[in-house]
Amino acid sequence: MNKTQKIERFNLIVILIALTLSAIAVSVFYFVVDLPIRRALGGLGFLGIAGLIGLSPILFGKRRGRISFDERDQLIHIRAAVVAYSVFWLVFTAACMIPWWILETGAAIPVVVLPAMLAGGFVIVQLVQSVTTLVKYGRSHKGEES
Repeated sequence: MNKTQKIERFNLIVILIALTLSAIAVSVFYFVVDLPIRRALGGLGFLGIAGLIGLSPILFGKRRGRISFDERDQLIHIRAAVVAYSVFWLVFTAACMIPWWILETGAAIPVVVLPAMLAGGFVIVQLVQSVTTLVKYGRSHKGEES
């Protein structure tokens, strides 16, 4: 498994942990503690765990004397980024247009929704890019050394 695969696997695990903990926290706050939904959404603070993604290049640094990124890796990285941002724009457009269709022209959307869309976009891009990269590399080692 090369450096890129390790980074993307780490990112995927971090995002899934953050999403799982957030979903559990919001569910517990809303259904068990009986908080109103606006207060229960405080459980989304667990998405802050996704900030650990910034540590992945440090954790999986370059090894001396080894080539860690070649042309194939670069091509996979570019394709994964294209797929991730394509999915992001589809979801972002839907997130903008669906409330407009449902609420019609006279309604207002709270400003709190905008940072949530930004955080959601970050999670979507990282999640899709990680999954796409791991799928492009395949499941086997194909002659690579750990």
